[in-house]
Amino acid sequence: MLKSLTREITLSIQAKNGASFAVLLWIAITALALLTAFVFLCVSVYEWLSLHDGAVAAGLVMVGIFVLIAFIATVVGALVRRRVRERAILARAAKAHASSWLFDPKILASIAQAGRAIGWQRVVPVALLGFMAAQWAREYKDDQQQDS
Repeated sequence: MLKSLTREITLSIQAKNGASFAVLLWIAITALALLTAFVFLCVSVYEWLSLHDGAVAAGLVMVGIFVLIAFIATVVGALVRRRVRERAILARAAKAHASSWLFDPKILASIAQAGRAIGWQRVVPVALLGFMAAQWAREYKDDQQQDS
């Protein structure tokens, strides 16, 4: 049950903002590439001011390479984020349309056994009350999810 709850929380977070390990990894790569580009830009400006030589061209080429890496990482991160959100939304939708736990064979066998042991006249009203409570809880949960 705890694993199911943890999975539901994870899917909820992913559906809202698309966060995953891959997205965080690409954000880190983007930040590292931009920091490196800034360092090379600073070194290039320093070299240009101090030498007025060909080292500037090499430094600016390096800046261009790292800016290109940062751009690619940003695009890939955005694509991964969108794919994670879509998968989480589809998983939550599939779970919402999954068959009810009331139709589980173990539950049905337990109900049948209780009916034989206690008597159907006593079990049917309790089962109907339980079914109504389960439906009310499900509707309440769906309303809470739609509000947020």
